[in-house]
Amino acid sequence: MTHANYNRRFRSKKQATVRISPKKFVSFELGNIYYAVPIERVERIVKNFNAYGLLPNGNSLLRHQEELITIINLSTIFPSSPSIGECKYLIICTLNKSDRLGIPLPDMPKILEITEEIFCEIPELYRQDQLPNAVEKLIRSPDGTEVFYLNLELFNQRISSEFSE
Repeated sequence: MTHANYNRRFRSKKQATVRISPKKFVSFELGNIYYAVPIERVERIVKNFNAYGLLPNGNSLLRHQEELITIINLSTIFPSSPSIGECKYLIICTLNKSDRLGIPLPDMPKILEITEEIFCEIPELYRQDQLPNAVEKLIRSPDGTEVFYLNLELFNQRISSEFSE
């Protein structure tokens, strides 16, 4: 005679599926290449902005809601990017508690919702082709588009090194 607990104890347990919740990213296109930044780092998106204080390195400033925002010169990082005059939108990202970074864009960015398991490393042969340091990973989006993930901390380091030179 078998004990009632015997069957319960040795029954094969169903594998619990771990659900990985998707994360949201703000995705944008520059010269037929797609990029993305984490949505939690995006403070807001501004339409029709006026930059001033153009520096020799191409960076400029924007005063928005009593806050000074550094607008980066994307052409020094991404050669195929448009000039700041051609851009209608500005993604304002937080770098730290006090600094904000503006990324000027010609078109309205989109929201990309994906899980981090579809991130992959960028092949070394491709990276040798002068890929900007701020590009950290490659995202294979569900619609088949390849999107470069931008690490905003690396933008911060690049801007800091430009000001110290």
